[in-house]
Order: sequence, then C-alpha cells, then structure tokens
Amino acid sequence: MKIYSIALISVVAALAAVQPLNADQMSPAKQTQTPPRVVYAPFNLKYISADDLAKNPDAYTIIDTRSTFSYNVLHIRGAQSAPVILPKDEFLAAVRHIIGNSKKPVVFYCIGPVCIMAFKAAVLATQAGIPDVRVFDAGVYAFAHTHPTECVLNGEPMRSADQLISDEEFGAHLLGPDAILAKLNNDPKAVVIDIRAPWQRAGISLFQMRDQNIPLQDEAALAAAIEQAKRDGVALYFIDVKGIQVRALQYFLRAHGVHNYWFVRGGAQAMMDGQ
Repeated sequence: MKIYSIALISVVAALAAVQPLNADQMSPAKQTQTPPRVVYAPFNLKYISADDLAKNPDAYTIIDTRSTFSYNVLHIRGAQSAPVILPKDEFLAAVRHIIGNSKKPVVFYCIGPVCIMAFKAAVLATQAGIPDVRVFDAGVYAFAHTHPTECVLNGEPMRSADQLISDEEFGAHLLGPDAILAKLNNDPKAVVIDIRAPWQRAGISLFQMRDQNIPLQDEAALAAAIEQAKRDGVALYFIDVKGIQVRALQYFLRAHGVHNYWFVRGGAQAMMDGQ
C-alpha cells in the first residue's frame, strides 16, 4: 500500500507548536513548494548573505546544524558543529558551549535554500534567549562554490571550487527506485547499505532484508564495508532518507577511491511513495 508523505498542514501545526520539522522530515516536493523563508516568516528571522559572511567570517560565531559526518566532510572555516537533530536540550547546550562568552552574532547554516535545519536552529536559539541570531540559508555548498578558500574539505583548507563534486557527477550516480531495484535483481553480489539512523529506518528494510543498516555517523563501520566491497569488486548501493545525505557521502566514497556505486534518487521517501 502506498505510504503518503505528511500533508502540508503538518508544517503549519509544527509552526503552531513552535517545533518545526527538520529537513529529513519533509518531502522534496514540500521543500520546493514551500520555501523555508515562507514557512518561517512568522518568526521574523534575520538573514546574512554569502558575501557579507565571507567579508569577515571571524566576526561571527558560525554554527553548522548538519550531522557531524557532513560537517567533517565540508564546512565553513571557523564553523563548529551542533546538529539540530539532537534533542532540544542537547542542541541548545551545544550552542551555548560554542558561544561561550562571545558577543558575536550567531550564524546558523545547513545544506542550502531548501534545507530547514538552520531555520529550526535559529528559532530554537532565539526562543532560548540567545541574542543576535541569523540564518545563512544559501548553505555550505553554495558558499564553497563562491568562496572556496573560506571552507574546509575533508579536514584541509580548500584551494579551489574545482575540488567540489559537480552536480553532473553527483547526478551520474543517481537512479530512481525502479532502476535501482532492476539493477539489484541482476546483481546478486551487490552490497546495499541503508545509511539512515535506526529510528528513521524503524526496523523496516526496503530491500527484502538484503540491505545492511550502517548509519552515516558510524564512519568506521562505513569505511570497513566500503573497503570490503572494493576488495570483492562489487557494486555499492546506498539509500538515505530523502536523497540529501548521500551528497556528503559521495565525498567519503571519493576519498576511499570508490567508483562503482549508486544512490537512490529521493531516498527512502521516494521508494515508499512509489516515485
């Protein structure tokens, strides 16, 4: 039976409860149809542009709201990690620890314009009494393209935007759910890895128990599985929640010299929606 995504009214309800959903809880369609700036307009958030942030990044306390895995792959120079997916109290404690005694304006960012994690972080911080909060909603990938020397890639300062994986290269490894299943049916030795957190997976395999669940945060287990697949000469298939997390994973695969891999376009949500 087709599983339907949460109706748009749930976003309104979330706003009323002042508990906005994070990016992984919204479908790609809703992210496109309802821009986060529209959804979060009632909160009167402040914004900062890429150029203003790049002029003097040291003038701000910059906080990356994505997962620590994504932060370790690529982040803005000087930014620190506070994943907004953490429980509210833990997230706010992490933010306060990062701020310390600083009086600098606080800037939250995430993936890009359709990602609402930075917006959610800004609302939570503002409501917790943290002053002068801003959102950089262009996101880390756009910033890395326009200001590469102000970013850190795989722990090393970036030199050029040419180090980034292009949209074309990313797209070359995307397949829709039907195409993925067809390839897997013809490749019994392929390795399928579900990188969702256990609570996101909810114990349900989308590949008839053929897949293994290795959350994105478990870098050691991911590296071990990837290296084993390389030694065995088999293809790797990955699925996440919405097709968002695999963008950072692709850099991890590149660092490990992996070339034979595929991502599910739209992630688990696309498979459940039959897209």
